[in-house]
Amino acid sequence: MNKNPVQPAKARVINSAGSMSGLLGLFVIATVEFQRLWPTGTSLIYLLVSLPLLLIWIAHQAGWMVADRHAGLAVDVSIYILLVAALGIRFNTGHPGSELASTLLFWAPLVAAWWAWRYQRLPLLLWLLLGGLFVVLTWQLASNHERLDKHLILSLLAALLVRHAFRPLPANPETSMNLRDSLTGLPSAECFEAELAHVSAISDRYRLPLSLIGGRIALPDGNPLTDEDLCRSADAITERLRTSDTACQWDHNTFMILLPNTPLDSAEKVADEIQAAFAPSGFGQNFRLTVAMATVQHESGEDPMSTVNTLENKLANTNE
Repeated sequence: MNKNPVQPAKARVINSAGSMSGLLGLFVIATVEFQRLWPTGTSLIYLLVSLPLLLIWIAHQAGWMVADRHAGLAVDVSIYILLVAALGIRFNTGHPGSELASTLLFWAPLVAAWWAWRYQRLPLLLWLLLGGLFVVLTWQLASNHERLDKHLILSLLAALLVRHAFRPLPANPETSMNLRDSLTGLPSAECFEAELAHVSAISDRYRLPLSLIGGRIALPDGNPLTDEDLCRSADAITERLRTSDTACQWDHNTFMILLPNTPLDSAEKVADEIQAAFAPSGFGQNFRLTVAMATVQHESGEDPMSTVNTLENKLANTNE
């Protein structure tokens, strides 16, 4: 089946990559400032910020998904810590300006660009006010020679450029992805492809087993399945799956099932259970369906759609 690009999987990858890029960028800035200001007290503040960021980056490299999910929050918290530290230095020492506040003001355009990307869904006026407040506050705490206008204008321009680059595209009814099948309630074929791309990438990276089940259902007389047949078939399949599994109606009489972290022998047992559920004793004597089942295991590095093609070929041979 030729479908549109898998947008949900792409969105997850883009969000994770953006958060980790922001985290790595802030870590580099903090470590550079730490080395530049060593051994002053301000350098210890940068050290306090950089160490947690380093730990999150190591966890990301180790494959911990929690690191990807909270990387953006870690960047935000680090920015707030630096801002609060600048306030503390200003009011505890009584100096008219601080090195930390001047540095924050210098990096304000990057902070504005980060917030414009991270909080894309906030109203435009709201995050412009927040970004402007950050620049004004750090300017008040910085050295007297700093100019407000150049930092504020540059920050707003950086934020607007990022906002424009990542603006959501208008929905196109011809290319928008249907999330659910209106009849069976199962995820659509497009959603199945998106989930398959996402799960297979995880399987390849961490060497986890991944199996697929295909079921082709037909009436003995060769007539097309009725809507009632399809709905009852979908219910019979989903009742025997885990919450992490994904089933979809691939075409009019074929169902595909994705089983993450499942070896082939376990998938074959699930396929046998599903096939047994279609027996007359399970559906009633008047439920006349013939069911062909096939299983396949995704090989590491293989194109996910090649795995699906292999499964379709096995189903075709089973029918013969």
